[in-house]
Amino acid sequence: MKKISLIVLAFMANLCVLAQSDILDARNNFSIGQEVTVTGIVTNDGSLGSVRYIQDASAGIAIYPGQNWDGFTEPMPGDEITVTGLITEFNGLLEVGPDLSEVTINSTDNPLPEPVVITPAQMNESYEGQLVRINAAVFAAGGQVIQGNSTYNFTANGEEGVAYFRTSNALVGEILTSCDANITGVASQFSFDGFGGYQLLLRNSDDFEALQSICISSTIDQDNITTTSFDLSWTTDAAGDSFVEFGTTPDLGDEIYDETLTSDHTVSLTNLEPGTIYYVQVSSNLNGETTSSNILPFATVSLSSGEILAYFTGSVDTSVATDEEAISLGFDMNDTIAAYITRAQHTLDIAVYNINNDLIESAINTAYDNGVQIRYIAQGTNANIGIDDFNDNIPVLFRTDDEGSGMHNKFLIADAEYTDLAQVLTGSTNWTAANLTTDYNNLVVIQDESLAKAYTIEFNEMWGSEGAMPDAANSKFGAAKSVNTPRKFIIGGSPVELVFSPTDGTTNAIRDAVLETDYDLHFALLAFTRDEIAEAMLEVNSIFVNMNGIMEQATNQGSEFGVLNAGNIPVYSHAGIPNTIHHKYCIIDHSEVASDPTVITGSHNWSSTAENVNDENTLIIHDARLANLFYQEYKERLDEVTTNIEEIAAGVDLKIYPNPAAGLLNLELNANVQENMIVRLLDLNGKVLGQWRMNSPFMQIETASFARGMYILSVESSTGIKSAKVLLK
Repeated sequence: MKKISLIVLAFMANLCVLAQSDILDARNNFSIGQEVTVTGIVTNDGSLGSVRYIQDASAGIAIYPGQNWDGFTEPMPGDEITVTGLITEFNGLLEVGPDLSEVTINSTDNPLPEPVVITPAQMNESYEGQLVRINAAVFAAGGQVIQGNSTYNFTANGEEGVAYFRTSNALVGEILTSCDANITGVASQFSFDGFGGYQLLLRNSDDFEALQSICISSTIDQDNITTTSFDLSWTTDAAGDSFVEFGTTPDLGDEIYDETLTSDHTVSLTNLEPGTIYYVQVSSNLNGETTSSNILPFATVSLSSGEILAYFTGSVDTSVATDEEAISLGFDMNDTIAAYITRAQHTLDIAVYNINNDLIESAINTAYDNGVQIRYIAQGTNANIGIDDFNDNIPVLFRTDDEGSGMHNKFLIADAEYTDLAQVLTGSTNWTAANLTTDYNNLVVIQDESLAKAYTIEFNEMWGSEGAMPDAANSKFGAAKSVNTPRKFIIGGSPVELVFSPTDGTTNAIRDAVLETDYDLHFALLAFTRDEIAEAMLEVNSIFVNMNGIMEQATNQGSEFGVLNAGNIPVYSHAGIPNTIHHKYCIIDHSEVASDPTVITGSHNWSSTAENVNDENTLIIHDARLANLFYQEYKERLDEVTTNIEEIAAGVDLKIYPNPAAGLLNLELNANVQENMIVRLLDLNGKVLGQWRMNSPFMQIETASFARGMYILSVESSTGIKSAKVLLK
C-alpha cells in the first residue's frame, strides 16, 4: 500500500513537471518541440488569417492550426479554448501548432481581456500575443488606402511603431485614419532572425478610436492639373470648413480658406508655376477641432516636350504596330544608356541595383569629366564591380542591409531643374551583362521636368541630403522612407502615375489599374505572387476580355500561375526557354484607343518583397502609342512560348506551351473541348510514350519522367489527327 502510494506520488510529481500552470509558464519554461496544453480567451477572428491569439491572466500566445481549422471547430473571439500541441516558432513569433492534437471550446461569448496600455517602444516579447493599446498614434501614411500584407509606420509618445494588415483583414481597402487615434490590436512579431520586428495587428474598425470629432476620410485627390493650377478634393466624416496651406517647400506659406461647411471639399490652387512641386496640407475644422492631412507634394504640368520613348532588348513583332514600330536594341542597350548619360549637362543622379558594363562606366566618367555633378546609389550586397572603375571623386552610397533585394531601382535622372533637358530613364534593366543583352528587358525614357523633380525627391531621401555628398546618417531606405513624392502627372498630354515602394501602395495602384480593364490585358513578368492583383484579374476576366500573360518564375512558391490558369486566364511559363523574362510590365486595353490604353512598368516585381521591403519605382502611363509599342514586344514573347496545332476542327486551334518544356507541358484550346479528343506523346520513331484524354479546355502533362529531347505531340479528334514537335528539357 505504501509502495503504491509512493508510485502514485512520483507519477503526480512528474505530471507537475511536464504540465504548465498558465500561458506564461508555457512561454518561459518550455522549449521548441515540447508539447503544452494552454487555456485562454480568443481575441481575434479570421482577419488575421488562420492564426488565433489566446490570452489568460498571465500572458498571450498564438495558436496556429495550419492553413485552416480542418478537423476542429474554428474558434471565434470570446471563446475560451484549451489547446494541446507542440511549441514552435515562426519568424520570431512563439506559437502552439501547427501540430495540434486537441482543441476544445470550453465556453463562448466571454468578454475579451482588457488591452494593456503601452508605448510603441514597449511592444516586445513580454507583450507578444496579448491585446495592447497605444494612445494618440499618428500614421505617416494617414489618408492612404490600406492594402493587404503590408506594414504602416506610426508614431506615439515620441516613439515609432509598426502596424501590419493581412490581405484577409476587413480593413483592407479602407482609408487609414489621418486623425490622432488610440489603436488596439494584438502584439505580434515578424523577424527573420528572431530579434525585433514587433508589430501591432489591428483587427477591425473598432480598433481605431479617433480622438477628434472630425476626421479626413479619403485620400487627397488631385485633378484638373495644368501648368498653373490644379484642384484638390477630400472628404471628412463630418461637415467642416476647408483650409489649404501650400508652398514650394514643406514650410508652406500660402493659404486658401473656404468657410462653407461641407463633408465634400474641393479647393482650386491657381497662379502656380509650371513644372513645379508644391507642398500642401489640407485641413477641416468643426467646433474648434481640426483634422489635417500630412504635408503632401503635388506637381503642375511642365513645359517640357513630354516625349516618351521605349526600347527593348529582345526582338519585337512590328506586324502588330498601329503606327510607330517598336525599337529592339538587341545588344546595344548599353550604348543607348551611355548616350543619355553623356548627354547630361548639369546633374546626373543614378540609382541602379547592379552595374558591370564597361561602356556605361566609361560614359559616367566622361560625364564627370565634362563637369556634370554625379551622385550614385547602389545595393551594397551586390558585386557592383563596375563601380570600381568610376572616377574616385564620384560619390557612391550603398544600401547595406540584406533585406529582400534592397535598393532594386534602375533609374537615372538627368538635369532635373532644366525644362528642356530633364530626363528620366527607368524600366526593368539592370546595368549588367545579361540584363543588357540576352535577358528580355525594357527601358523607358521620359523628357519631363516635373517627373524628374519627383524622382529627385526619392533619390534625395535615399541619399540623405540634397547636396553633392551623401549623408549616411540621414539616409532612408525601405520602410524607413516616407510618402513624400507627387503621384499624378500630365506628360505630353498623357496622364502618368508614379509610385515608389515600399511607401506608396504600389500593389494597390497596380490592382486599381487592372480593375479598369475593358477589352484586353497582357503581362510579362519575372515574378507574380501578389494575391490582390490576381484577384483583380479574375474579377474583370470574362468572355469579352482578352487576357493572358507570361511568367518566368511560374513554379516558385506563392506563384499566381496556377491560380490564374485555374480561373481561365491563360498564363504561359517561360521557364526552360532561352533568355530570361526580366520584365515587370502589364499592358491594358491596347486594342481600344477610346478605352484608356495603359502601360505599367518599372523595377517592381509583383511580389511581397518588392511591395514591403525593396526600394522600387513604378510608372502607370495612360498612352495608346506606348501601349502598342509594348504590345509589339509582348506579341513576340507570346509567340515564343506558344506552339499552335491548327484546325483541330473548323475554327478550333490548340496552343502548346512552353516549348521547350521543363517539367510541365500546357495545352489550351481556344474553344470548347470536343468529345473523344485523345492526346498522345510519341518519340520520333512514332512510338506512343503517353496517352491522355483531354476533357477540358486546359490541361497539363507532366514531362519530368521523359528524357530530354524532341518528341511529337499528336491530338486526335473527330476530324482527324494533328501533330506538332515539342522539345522536352
